[in-house]
Amino acid sequence: MAAGFARQDTKHFRKELALAVALLWTVCASMPGVSQSLKPIDLTQASLEDLMNVQVTSVSRKEQPLSKTPAAVFVITSEDILRSGATNLPDVLRMAPGVDVARINANQWAISIRGFNDAFANKVLVLIDGRSVYDPTFSGVFWDVQSPPLEDIERIEVIRGPGGTVWGANAMNGVINIMMKSSKDTQGGLISMATGSDSTADGFVRYGGTLGSQGTYRAYGSYFNFDPSAAATGGEAADGGHAFRGGFRSDWTPSPRDSVTVEGDFQRTSEGQNYTTIFSANLPLEGSIAEHDTAEAGDVLGLWKHTLSNGSAMSLQFYDDYSHRTEEGLTFSHNTVDFDFDDHLTIGSRQDAVWGLGARVTSEDLSPGYSISLIPLKRTDPLFSAFLQDEVRISDSLWLTMGSKFEHNAYTGFELEPSAQLLWTPAKNQAIWVSGARAVRQPSAVDAGIQYDYAILPAAGVPFALLRVAGNPNIKAETLLDFEAGYRSQLGKRFSVDLATFSGYYGNLQTYSPQTPYFVATEGPPHLVVPLLFGNNSHGHTYGAELFMNWSVTNRWRISPGYSELQTTTAVDPLVPGALVEQTGSESPKHQFQTRSSWTLPHNLTWDTSISYVGGLTSGKIPAYTRLDSRVGWRFSESMEVSVTGQNLLTPRHVEFLDIYGVGQTLIERSVYGKVIWRF
Repeated sequence: MAAGFARQDTKHFRKELALAVALLWTVCASMPGVSQSLKPIDLTQASLEDLMNVQVTSVSRKEQPLSKTPAAVFVITSEDILRSGATNLPDVLRMAPGVDVARINANQWAISIRGFNDAFANKVLVLIDGRSVYDPTFSGVFWDVQSPPLEDIERIEVIRGPGGTVWGANAMNGVINIMMKSSKDTQGGLISMATGSDSTADGFVRYGGTLGSQGTYRAYGSYFNFDPSAAATGGEAADGGHAFRGGFRSDWTPSPRDSVTVEGDFQRTSEGQNYTTIFSANLPLEGSIAEHDTAEAGDVLGLWKHTLSNGSAMSLQFYDDYSHRTEEGLTFSHNTVDFDFDDHLTIGSRQDAVWGLGARVTSEDLSPGYSISLIPLKRTDPLFSAFLQDEVRISDSLWLTMGSKFEHNAYTGFELEPSAQLLWTPAKNQAIWVSGARAVRQPSAVDAGIQYDYAILPAAGVPFALLRVAGNPNIKAETLLDFEAGYRSQLGKRFSVDLATFSGYYGNLQTYSPQTPYFVATEGPPHLVVPLLFGNNSHGHTYGAELFMNWSVTNRWRISPGYSELQTTTAVDPLVPGALVEQTGSESPKHQFQTRSSWTLPHNLTWDTSISYVGGLTSGKIPAYTRLDSRVGWRFSESMEVSVTGQNLLTPRHVEFLDIYGVGQTLIERSVYGKVIWRF
């Protein structure tokens, strides 16, 4: 049987490779010859000094060069995204050291930073242009509806470690801030088309223009589909689907000191999944189903920035974010309205401070699913915050930054998230930094009020027993005390290194605590209910290191290796015997290694390859795997570029994650696709 599968995989792979090559040949044959006046595309022409001094804003909500940022930060640029060949945002994030990206099926991912990964990785805050896409009901990110056009992303700033002082709750293990291009940088038209072995249609259209003498705009629309995965049990899974997305952005400069941005997006996704569940309305019925789900999301954001004469700046941001989903029999929606005010000011010659205020209201509405319900089904939660962070220049080579976030939420009341960083630059191209911070993970509606019928168990004297997970209205916030140190240096003109080490101490980690069983004569046949109550009866410790390097071998060839190590221990508090830890270190690999090669060839050809190793997972007994991706691109005119990308080229199939919430396990297959980009 294994040989049969191998033959089918090879046949399928060759068929799709031929399809991609035929597409590129057809397009190329219809185009005029290569212009001899084209300037070569050369990513490596940017000096290492330029890369080290890329301006980042996510650490302190103000622009500062990467080389002088006292935090573990990695920047993914728009050029990195283009040359990676990635077709979705999760695959783009695989480039960042310390980020664990695992594909569950064709439309679901588990993504976390520094451990505690699962389908709802709840300790990482994800932002798009400062708008939080962290789901307030389930604590985590639904990655299937986070698909901003990759062509419109300016950069992605990935902070490894707490960002709670400026971003607040849930920025516990890290922050992923996706920053879109200004509309003034996307003038004219762009059309991209792609097809391949896991997506037969992927199209994107964008057009940008001017609004009078002070404004610009762009509008876009996209469609993509994704084919079903291979089920681990054989055959195809039911996880295929398609999605539509559209949106706009406009930018104005009404005066030399003011700028205004208004943007909005909408998306509708139709997808499936194989799901094993209990049917609570028909106990003790349980089984596996091929389910069809839908997800809709829309948002609008407005941002005003004003610069003062002394260089200080302030901003006011508003957004409204709405989503509606049907999944696992559930129908749930939420709407978030958020206001944020930030003020960046210089105090004397040695102090640079940022402070701000925020208010957010989230409304949630849920109807019961097959095995999940919430108490209450509807709720509205406010969140109020303030923060202050002050950078003091002690000497020309030493800076101290201190600050804190102050928040009040509807679940645990007042929370404090302070931090301190010390940065020393002993030489022009070297920086050494240390930091300490406290961060929290705010409880969600699920933590406080879920009722989840998890399993049917045999029991003596009754027809069956029902294992039920119950939320806790008195749930506490999970906490982290984090300590880090790092070294960042440009060692000559062709080599740079970025090293970060960390040690984190977690408290109030979520647990399941067995409660006294009770007999129920209703809700189906008489049965015994065995409740597991959410609690905060565990603690943990993580430590490790992350290393990233850039080596410009020649002016046209750059190699970028990276390595991360993560060690995790968790334990139940000794006074609570029998409790079970919800998340342990078994969901994240201890070791990850990646090397990216970017090579600019003659005749406007580019060749980019990455090879990565991901360690095995104890949870689900997932073996380690090695992944090879490679992209060849050819820009044969000023306006036209074609590329062929292969992913997972070393093995026909492999497993990356096992979801514990009933979603069927699938295999990640080798794939190939071709893409055409036309700019006009």
